[in-house]
Amino acid sequence: MNMTKKFFAALTVILMSVAAFAQTAPNRMVVNMKAGTLKSYRTQSVDNVSFATVEGEVKAVVEFKKFTTGNTGDTIWCAVQKTPACKMYHIDVLPTSVATSLDEDALARYFDAKNDPTVTDDFTQAAMTGFETEMSPGTNYTLFTLGYDELGTPCEMSKVTFATPAADIKGNPKVEATVTDATHTSLTFSFKPNSDVLNYYICIFKKGKCEEEFNTWASMFGFANIGEMIQTFSQNGYKGEQTQTLTSLTPGTDYELYIQPTDKNGNFADMVVLPCATLKMGGDGKSVMSIDIKEFQDRGNDVYTQRVVYTPNDQTGLHRDMIIDKATFTTSADWGNGSEQAIIDYLKAPNEWDPYWDQYGVDDVEWTVSPATTYIAFTIGQNANGEWGELVKKEFTTPSAANAPALRATDGTALRFGTTTPDRKGMTPMKKTKRILVIE
Repeated sequence: MNMTKKFFAALTVILMSVAAFAQTAPNRMVVNMKAGTLKSYRTQSVDNVSFATVEGEVKAVVEFKKFTTGNTGDTIWCAVQKTPACKMYHIDVLPTSVATSLDEDALARYFDAKNDPTVTDDFTQAAMTGFETEMSPGTNYTLFTLGYDELGTPCEMSKVTFATPAADIKGNPKVEATVTDATHTSLTFSFKPNSDVLNYYICIFKKGKCEEEFNTWASMFGFANIGEMIQTFSQNGYKGEQTQTLTSLTPGTDYELYIQPTDKNGNFADMVVLPCATLKMGGDGKSVMSIDIKEFQDRGNDVYTQRVVYTPNDQTGLHRDMIIDKATFTTSADWGNGSEQAIIDYLKAPNEWDPYWDQYGVDDVEWTVSPATTYIAFTIGQNANGEWGELVKKEFTTPSAANAPALRATDGTALRFGTTTPDRKGMTPMKKTKRILVIE
């Protein structure tokens, strides 16, 4: 290893410059990482700052041999060979669905949090046991190492993926499922399990979205497979014949109902996927919207709301609604300095992160607003065929209130009451849905 110490003249200049302006010297040295994390040190504890060069790859190459389970628990047999520059390593295993989201920096934070001891030996036939949770049958897992150099620097990762054996299913667990009723926003199902089923779990996804949802939630909750996700979202699950209605669905949308049965030992059997769809809303005619400005209210703590009602005609399927500060709208380049086409383009664009973006039926909403301010309410709808109607707008001015604060949204758009910070256009509420079984 070739190490060269370098004192930073630039650091001295920075310290002197800051002292000149602030009359106090910084007492922290902050190292910002590319991953977005940082480490801070008291300057009193830092003797000097230096760079070092470590030659060669720092990796503990891992090889999977076999997986066994039984009375002794889960066991992974593997081999590990360090490169010459690798002096120690961490080793662990995670579901592949979780491990795929981890890079070297994330792994270093993961091992720091676990506080496991490092390993220094090479192995040709090592047995790993004593895992915190039992591994799921028929599931992909990733065995990985993170190598460290002689300075203790986390460096390269090595990983290998393997599959656990499928479970020995007892009997032939099956669940018959049929759609017995469909409305614009709900689906009713009838379930009839056979005698080999202990429990079954259900969850509905928009068509083709299950895998995407799994990839999103797996890294957050540690789901090893889709069955575990469905079991968690379905909570206690079901026994015997059932009729269940799932609500708060999107009109005119194709869905897939996933049904995960278990055998008498609790093992996941073959999953059932039932295609289904909600009824379309609206008609073939022109979508027409109307706007009614209702009451302005003082909510206390310098919070004020304006109730606005957006009403579609019977030909309208979905519609999208907003209000915006008129002064900001007419002067902001983001909105084309008052361009209604900018509003149209914005409202026509999908926004999957906003649970209130697509509205169906009457939208009776309270917006967080400022007193004594002129706003413009906008709405646009489309019919059952996806054809957009005309943009509808209505201007209004909120009443005055003493010492009212300015709206914090810098782009002039208003938030639905009770929601959090907006995105660039100010329209991304993050209020969580109360639905449990529906993942859209």
